[in-house]
Amino acid sequence: MTYESVVDGPIDHFQRIPYEPASDGRVEMHSGLSRHYPTLHGNLVAAPGYSRKVGVIMCHPASNFLSHFLLRAIAKAGIPAMGLNTRYASNEPALIMERAAFDLGTGVRWMAEELGFEKVVLLGFSGGGSLASFYQSQAENPTVTETPAGDPASFLDAKLRPADAVMLVGAHPGRARVLRHWIDGAVHDETDPYSVDPELDLYAPGRTAPLDRDWVARYREAQLARMRRIDAWALDQLDEMNRTGASDRGFVVHRTVADPRFVDPTLDPSDRELGSMYGDPAAANTAAGGLARFVTVRSWLSTWSSDRTHADALADLEHVDAPAMVMSLLGDQAAFAEDSRLMHRALGGDTELIEMRGLNHYLVDQPGGLDDVVGRIAGWIRCTVLEEAQA
Repeated sequence: MTYESVVDGPIDHFQRIPYEPASDGRVEMHSGLSRHYPTLHGNLVAAPGYSRKVGVIMCHPASNFLSHFLLRAIAKAGIPAMGLNTRYASNEPALIMERAAFDLGTGVRWMAEELGFEKVVLLGFSGGGSLASFYQSQAENPTVTETPAGDPASFLDAKLRPADAVMLVGAHPGRARVLRHWIDGAVHDETDPYSVDPELDLYAPGRTAPLDRDWVARYREAQLARMRRIDAWALDQLDEMNRTGASDRGFVVHRTVADPRFVDPTLDPSDRELGSMYGDPAAANTAAGGLARFVTVRSWLSTWSSDRTHADALADLEHVDAPAMVMSLLGDQAAFAEDSRLMHRALGGDTELIEMRGLNHYLVDQPGGLDDVVGRIAGWIRCTVLEEAQA
């Protein structure tokens, strides 16, 4: 079902898209509306009389993309674009990446079969990059049959429609890879957020940039060790849940905004300013809205576990054959320059890496940057997707 809202320029076409909810009997969302009337929400932004030769779809595992700043700009460039929300848009702690990928598949099929687009281009922005990569790899070469917690999630049976092309814009290679580099390596007791080893405290008074590279290596080892301690605890909890029949267990991951790159621009050099996408990283490190702050055991294993998640772009992109482009925003404080280069390398073949100088993650206070980004996006689609279709 579609509802239209007229504004200046392109028109918002609100989409109500039915989807198949999980049938495992676990309650993963509070909202009765969401549970009893399973509906994905989308917003197709398009100029009046738009062509259905090609359309763009954008989706994030848990963020609301219905009014993403790229949608209207892409539509003004003559290409309809739809933002899609997964079932986890207001319920990030319970996020299961496999189910989010199924939701994206529902959106891709809706674009093609219900809205009539001949070509569907998947645009992965920020955390949507790893979801797009995971989805496309499983749509082209399905292998996953269950979540890391052992719950059924058969991509072999899902018959997903692959996107006709993939664009990764300001994207990082995966939530688990991000957390692996952001989590505070100084914490040694997960039940006590103040249990910080002063020798490993990134924000200790007197610690200055450039950071000693041997210290950075020790810190990176401590970060990985902490991730694996949480993994081990989560697996123990999973065994207990399976034994007792419990559905899931929620928990808090303290101090998760502590990447040395936030305070030292000589690590992974780019055009970025000091700090994090939240502003002051030391303040964000203990804030309620930090990365992966509230999560469940099943969600941790599916989403944040660097050793277990299936949504790892550097692995997934090796199995993507569709035309692809990676666009790096070199002023980005969240998706770093090296991330984009590694994703481009993973794609291999005839793919393009575009590095946009000086642009930050959300193009904040950079109005000219939006035109530059969308100009490159629209040009790539016309050159790669439309010309290929006409060939």
